[in-house]
Amino acid sequence: MYISGEETARRIVPDRRKRPTPFINRYSFIGGQRKTVRRKEDNNKYVFVDLYSTRLFITLLILSTLSLSDSYFTLTLIKEDIAVEINPVMSFFLRYGNTPFIFSKFLITSIPLFILCICKNCSITRVLVISTVICYLLIILYELNLMYQIFPFLKLNVVF
Repeated sequence: MYISGEETARRIVPDRRKRPTPFINRYSFIGGQRKTVRRKEDNNKYVFVDLYSTRLFITLLILSTLSLSDSYFTLTLIKEDIAVEINPVMSFFLRYGNTPFIFSKFLITSIPLFILCICKNCSITRVLVISTVICYLLIILYELNLMYQIFPFLKLNVVF
């Protein structure tokens, strides 16, 4: 159905397409229908979408798992006096115990992951997600290498 310019001028509700899609709206979590941009001219703009790919979900789940694994390995290495926490923020939470440490580590990781999920069409997002996965994998390999001192069967022959 085509709406003429005269009918558009008589609208009571303003045309929603004249405004950009908000960062978070009522369809961000339930009932959305947009996976990608539809028009060629929208490829040059940043567009928020309502539906996210399974690949993105799995990647963010892997990042969350790597973060929790890092916190577990860090606590184990600290308990065995092999390592110390050099991050001042996480060191602050570690003074209050293991539970605040793990909870704050999870929150500090999950909030940026949520923002990266919402901003998935931004060009830098893919680079940030991939580089974060690589960094976490390197950190965990390093921690496993240190864990070899506690558990000899974990020998990895990784030199850092």
